[in-house]
Amino acid sequence: MELQENTPLILPLFLLSDDLESRDIERPDMQLSVNLTAELLANLCQNPAPEQSISIPLERYELKDIEASYTDLLASGHHAQLLLNHGPVLSAVLSPSGAEALFVSPPVDMMPTFDLGLDDDEEENSHEQSAN
Repeated sequence: MELQENTPLILPLFLLSDDLESRDIERPDMQLSVNLTAELLANLCQNPAPEQSISIPLERYELKDIEASYTDLLASGHHAQLLLNHGPVLSAVLSPSGAEALFVSPPVDMMPTFDLGLDDDEEENSHEQSAN
């Protein structure tokens, strides 16, 4: 998973229930979209130790493509967080206010990649060598 600042991270959310494992990954109950700020990216670049996880509360996020049957459940408010487990493995959790329901995303194996500009230096060096 490639992460870039000021781009959206979109994760599918499913109602946590007994039939969760049999759900079609292509048909989520809704999608969670969050803008990857510098602060959020810094939090996502951690790799917790085995048996540990990091909870990252989200202050700003958007729910998209909400299944109609859940709009009333979400009407009284909700809060979301990202969970980072050893791997690193990323998942999201959405908790509707005043309800027992919980929405979760499938875990995503991620290894953040960064463009450090190293390829640019190699290209410049090869151009300089061919010019000499």
